Amino acid sequence: MIHTNYHSHLVYCNHAIGHAEDYIKVALEHNFIELGISDHAPLLPCFMSRSEFERFGKLYRTMTLDTALRKYLPEVEEAKRKYAGKIKILSAFEIEYFSTNEFFSRYLRKKVDYLNLGVHMFEYKNQILNTYSQIDSTTIYAYMKAAIDGMKTGLFNTLVHPDLFMYNYHNDKNENRFDEHCAYVSKKIIEAAIENDVYVEINANGINNSRKSDHWLYPCKEFWEIAAEYPELKIIIGADAHTPDALVCDYVHQALEFAKGLGLKIIDKMEIRH
Repeated sequence: MIHTNYHSHLVYCNHAIGHAEDYIKVALEHNFIELGISDHAPLLPCFMSRSEFERFGKLYRTMTLDTALRKYLPEVEEAKRKYAGKIKILSAFEIEYFSTNEFFSRYLRKKVDYLNLGVHMFEYKNQILNTYSQIDSTTIYAYMKAAIDGMKTGLFNTLVHPDLFMYNYHNDKNENRFDEHCAYVSKKIIEAAIENDVYVEINANGINNSRKSDHWLYPCKEFWEIAAEYPELKIIIGADAHTPDALVCDYVHQALEFAKGLGLKIIDKMEIRH
């Protein structure tokens, strides 16, 4: 059992349930020592075309910048004060990385304790593509570039669900199979995480998201088998909780057992490095 979590979402992202205090109460019941609240950062229209923003805005339903500044961040700061001495609360955002939004990431980084990098979308040939549905043996390299370029900025403490590219990856034969392209991308992402001192996350919510499949889409066993070859890699378990009870659900326990089975060393308490 771990007693920390650095990947959790509140009601403000419009696809999660609960406020900061709801999560903190569950964390305290299970003797957590730290809880990072890391809701999705606002997605701004200036980073993409109007049609892309309309499409991704409906898909990801992130909070507005006004909500982030006037509701989300003040709520987390109030929770820090209220529960000081009982549990350490950390503020964060989970944010995409585009070459055009780095200044926005720097702006948000100054307002929180840390940033999580989540590559749900990425740039490819002057377009924004969707990681959940547009990954193939060519576009996977653009996903890799987004992850590596983001880590190189020095803004992000953790690359969450680094193996998300396997959610719907299809090779040239339209097979959802981990292949030589996936292996190359995995190694490069892992090596960049080490080089830039960024944590990588085994994402428990990926197990939940894989329920309708006949195998885990992510965490991807082949990715983490490669990760096991790099003992210096810093690995954490992330609940990616979208409800308070997900902090300590069966998926978190399964993620821990998964890591144990591969001989991966899990870091319980994360240091703020960026």
